[in-house]
Amino acid sequence: MNRPLTLRSARGSPRAQPQATPPANSRPWVPDSRGSLIATFMVWVLIVYLAVPIQYFSGDMDVAGDTSMSVPHPLARAIKLGLLALSTVILVWRSRLAWFELRSVNPFFWVFMALVPLSVLWSIDPSATMNRFVSLLSIVSVCFAFALLGWNRTRFQDVLRPLVTTFLIGSIIFGILYPQYAIEVGEGTLKDSWRGLTAQKNQFGMLSSFGAVFWLHAWFNNEKKWWVAFPWIALSFICVLLSRSSTSLMATILSALFMLLVMVAPSNLRRFMPYIVSAFAILVVVYALAVLNIIPGTSLLLDPIAELTGKDMTFSNRAVIWDIIKEHIQLAPVFGSGYGAYWTGPLPSSPSYAFLARMGGFYPTQSHNGYLEIVNDLGFAGLICLLGYLVFWVYQSLQLMKFDRGQGMLFLALFFQQAITNLSESTWLAINSAFAIAVATLATFSLSRSLLEQRLREYFRQPGRGGVR
Repeated sequence: MNRPLTLRSARGSPRAQPQATPPANSRPWVPDSRGSLIATFMVWVLIVYLAVPIQYFSGDMDVAGDTSMSVPHPLARAIKLGLLALSTVILVWRSRLAWFELRSVNPFFWVFMALVPLSVLWSIDPSATMNRFVSLLSIVSVCFAFALLGWNRTRFQDVLRPLVTTFLIGSIIFGILYPQYAIEVGEGTLKDSWRGLTAQKNQFGMLSSFGAVFWLHAWFNNEKKWWVAFPWIALSFICVLLSRSSTSLMATILSALFMLLVMVAPSNLRRFMPYIVSAFAILVVVYALAVLNIIPGTSLLLDPIAELTGKDMTFSNRAVIWDIIKEHIQLAPVFGSGYGAYWTGPLPSSPSYAFLARMGGFYPTQSHNGYLEIVNDLGFAGLICLLGYLVFWVYQSLQLMKFDRGQGMLFLALFFQQAITNLSESTWLAINSAFAIAVATLATFSLSRSLLEQRLREYFRQPGRGGVR
């Protein structure tokens, strides 16, 4: 019996040219829908498990807002290990394709996956770091397995968009039936803000922002008619407003404007799109570095933004949190204090316990800046890795836009949404915002799979859409 093609010559950068016609005895290109329902089920379970407080499933709704995180919930542990085991089986089953996908994924992502477990060696709480790494590994393995099963051009949004929409509908219903759980009762900006089915208002705002981006893309890219997309776009924006998350609102608006710019740009300006995208990405990174005070004097460039928004440089008045984190970073600036080792709960044994005394009993659970969080956990080595990851995300998205403008636009819109969100929220590898990690990781693997799929089609000289057996 003939052996399958090794595809060794199909590897390489997205610019690799098509190779010679495959040998006559190689297997033909065929659609591959095997396991698509399994992969969809895994992703849905993962997102639900990460977004909804686990106490809602066990009936302990009154303690769903507990942020101690000191005692892992047994149901959460069972779901996490179950997903890890199932995804491992899939990776072994599709090991041949997994090898090519692994080599196509953003290389800085794998640097992160090496740096995180290595941080156990210098972590201030090795057990916490290892526990968080296992949680991260379960997310990564599910996303990796998803890219290997039942692939098609729009699979990424086809799986996530209905799930996020269901979340938003469920949150509205939940808020009407159980307002004491779905609506904050605090003071100031927290009062009457919605958190829906999530644990916090900012998480609900982020989830709503994902919904807006997915549905706006579906309309811009002609995947859905306007009369189908507009009600869900409206629902998503209403949920963003109900969350009262200014960060989510700003990230959603800017992502929407970017997609609009890509779609309405005349053909003679499209060749300049890489430069426009790169300039926008550089501005976001400069703002992040200015907040960190890494580049002296850059804050002067951002004063007009502060004046236009009517807020300070934090966009949310979180300078006190940042100052405390920066003081802790000075203890281990190169490699940090260990992944997930700082925010282990308001416990005397944790250095984050200092927030209770310095902020009047308030415990924020995160640094409220994803770039600062990375430096705190993994040092400036981690920040360099993050910047490389972001640059490669933009690079791969621009490569994808050369032959699939709609999909490239979606991944770039998600990049800008997450890059902006992390200016005042922590989602880059932050387990406290794990469902955002799942979406970003799923985008990372889906982006690389889209590029790999194009190279394989070129190799097999097949214009249609299919998969590799």
